[in-house]
Amino acid sequence: MDIAIVRERMGQVETFKNQNKIAREALKNELENNPEYLAVCEEMKALADKKKRMKEAIWSQAETQKIAADIKENNTEIGTLEEILSAELVEYYQDAKTDEIKDQDGEVRKFKLIAKILPKKAKYDDRDIDGKYMAKVEPDLASISSPE
Repeated sequence: MDIAIVRERMGQVETFKNQNKIAREALKNELENNPEYLAVCEEMKALADKKKRMKEAIWSQAETQKIAADIKENNTEIGTLEEILSAELVEYYQDAKTDEIKDQDGEVRKFKLIAKILPKKAKYDDRDIDGKYMAKVEPDLASISSPE
């Protein structure tokens, strides 16, 4: 494989992403300049506020809180198990050289391995290794002492 082709394709992806960003901004401007659209947005905002108040009333009930806590606990466990499973499947793929594995019921299941290009470091210093935003502490703010 020619690495120049890979680099060229990476450049093409970035070019199209930039074009989409500009196009999205143009669409946003069109919507913001339409008075009928803005009026409907206001109506929807009022309804959304009403929905939010009703939802908060339901969520404040003890039974609903217990269900939500159970879901949160299960999701934490699912995340941990999926992370472990992912590492195990990569290892299985390296050993068996196949993307199929039998599950507990004996059914053959396919899995896929995914590779991603991470953002450029200079442009996205406030992101972690997966490209997600992380907490950023300004050095100037950390060294400021309280006024006397």
